[in-house]
Amino acid sequence: MARQSTDATRRTVLRSIGATAALTAAAGCVGGGGNGGAENRFWSTQVEEDRQQVINGLLDRFESEHDGDLELHAIEEDDVPSQISSAQASDRLPSIAELPLDPMQTLGGEGLLSTDAAEDVIGRIGEDEFFEGALDLTTAPNGDRFAVPMHGWVQGFWYRRDRFEELGLDEPTDWDSLLEAAEALHDPDNDEYGIVVGSDETAFARQCFTPFARSNDARVFNEDGEIVFDSDGMVEALEFYGSLSEYSPPGNNVWEDANNTFMNEQSHLIEYSSYIMGDVGDSDDVDAENVGFAPFLENERQSSFGAVIALNLLDTASEDEREVAADFAEFVMTDEEYIDWLHMAPGGMNPVLREASESEAYRDNEVLQEWDEETIENISGAFETMERFGYVDGEMFPEFSEITSRFLVAEAVRRVSDGDDAQTVAEEQAEQMRDVVN
Repeated sequence: MARQSTDATRRTVLRSIGATAALTAAAGCVGGGGNGGAENRFWSTQVEEDRQQVINGLLDRFESEHDGDLELHAIEEDDVPSQISSAQASDRLPSIAELPLDPMQTLGGEGLLSTDAAEDVIGRIGEDEFFEGALDLTTAPNGDRFAVPMHGWVQGFWYRRDRFEELGLDEPTDWDSLLEAAEALHDPDNDEYGIVVGSDETAFARQCFTPFARSNDARVFNEDGEIVFDSDGMVEALEFYGSLSEYSPPGNNVWEDANNTFMNEQSHLIEYSSYIMGDVGDSDDVDAENVGFAPFLENERQSSFGAVIALNLLDTASEDEREVAADFAEFVMTDEEYIDWLHMAPGGMNPVLREASESEAYRDNEVLQEWDEETIENISGAFETMERFGYVDGEMFPEFSEITSRFLVAEAVRRVSDGDDAQTVAEEQAEQMRDVVN
């Protein structure tokens, strides 16, 4: 925890970059390094107050043991693309940023990341310590490392075992069993809904849709980097996904809807990340032993989805700033500091380091101890096999970050969920994607 004194006040009142343009512009007039300002910034998408307190405590410990300091700037995940653009335009990019893979691709594709610094930190920690799949997701097209994998989550279908047993339902691991469960569980007259998946123009909707598309062997890019979002397989996946809206709560659903309906027993089947484990663990009303987890979806093939959150070291920072950032990256991924970070969101923040995932220190958490060993092991193992639209046969297409920053996949999901024709949606969204990448 951060010290509760004037030291804590320095960071506890965190500033949203977009909301304090005047303040940051004024700071930009004061000396500083390559990022155009006096502060050495650390961007993070951990906007929750309790997590910020933990991060601030880690920053205080780091500064007590190392030269240099960092200032935390918390940013909502959906705001990251716009924040990158505005910070780049005003020469206010951070020296280090804890970000998902899509903005990492944006920064890396524009040559704004220091691959040398990332390789250096990975080497200090030990390359063999990382799950190979996590490293692959942060590898640039030329084989360099864009960033340092830090932690991640796995997405899948969470369901109440007793309700599935009562209705004689199979585990929801393929299209047929998923649809059958949604139909059987749907009881809107009693305020219960068959399934909740993302259906608004948000990152959550794209994340939810990805395993549907990939399980039908549908992609955004083909091996040559051409847009194939209008393929027959994609149309089928969009049509099936849209049909689930018949068994979903009214309106366009976001992650809060999935979480709230499951925790309130208004839905017994949701697609959600492993972050739900912490919410279940903190609840007196939901029993973890009664919650099942299906980590993949199958139709033509099997597919799972998840995310790696990485520490990005910016090439726009001065050499001194980047050295402090690299030291912090190593510090926060070592020993008890790494465990402290992961335990901010047990089940949601899963280790990408083998030794940490197997350690007693990591498992020594009251939330994680509520879950069976198989669930935890399945989540850790998924880092080797998860799929994402921006990769084809292990090759990254950084252009996908331009598609995600415009929410073009999520827009397609929203449209079919609203009842638009899947063929028309696929063709129109594919044309927009081609315009963006070309």
